[in-house]
Amino acid sequence: MANIKNIVKVMNFHSLVRVEKAKREARKFFGVEDELCRMLYQIVNNNNLKLDKKILLENPDGIVLNVYIGNDLGFCGDFNHQLQREINKDPNSFKIIIGRKIFKENDEKVLLQIKKKDFLNEYFKIDNIISQYIYDKKIKEINVFYNHYYNVNDIRFEKKKLFPLDVESYDDVDLNVDFVIEVDVNELISTILSLTICYQIKVYESNSYASENVMREKITNESLDKIEKIEEENRRVEIKEKKSENLKRQVNNYKNIMR
Repeated sequence: MANIKNIVKVMNFHSLVRVEKAKREARKFFGVEDELCRMLYQIVNNNNLKLDKKILLENPDGIVLNVYIGNDLGFCGDFNHQLQREINKDPNSFKIIIGRKIFKENDEKVLLQIKKKDFLNEYFKIDNIISQYIYDKKIKEINVFYNHYYNVNDIRFEKKKLFPLDVESYDDVDLNVDFVIEVDVNELISTILSLTICYQIKVYESNSYASENVMREKITNESLDKIEKIEEENRRVEIKEKKSENLKRQVNNYKNIMR
């Protein structure tokens, strides 16, 4: 029991540290995502460029690509339950799965599976897949499924649509700038578009990481309470047994004296 308690304490401590780290990481990605959206808006809506804006539109005959963000570790309740259910009820979409706990074996629709701990190191693989599909105009829709952290008491399972991308307008962006572009402008837009989508995935992964650790912190707190109650009950039983043994010993001593 002491070993189990120590393990739970370590998991509890790490979960608290990771929540703050995840929120800091998400704030960094928000800044990059905003700059990419501004750049995309300025190029796409520029008055001096003639673009094929169809690249921003879905291909009605294309594929649906769903990204599922789970986790690798335990001690976090039903964190992966709804993710598993969404994966199983949608056999026709192509999938990118993040998190060992929701890996799916022998499914030809799974394009990529990454452990949560390897997400940043292998993120380029997600970028490559999305970039190629967008450039080839093979995408009908991209969605991400994850647990969204609002606060410690409010974590919701959500689905976010990432493509087609709704590029918001910016009043402070100059649309009359003359660009000198020495590459295929549509290829450039494809690259920025896929980068924007991938940075959104990074934001949601960081948010999911915070959700995971908030849930783990709650579960480990509950586990520590239960362990302490069990230990307290064991101490009571031990004291009761000792008292009973002492009483038996006293009775036996009394009997021996009376003989």
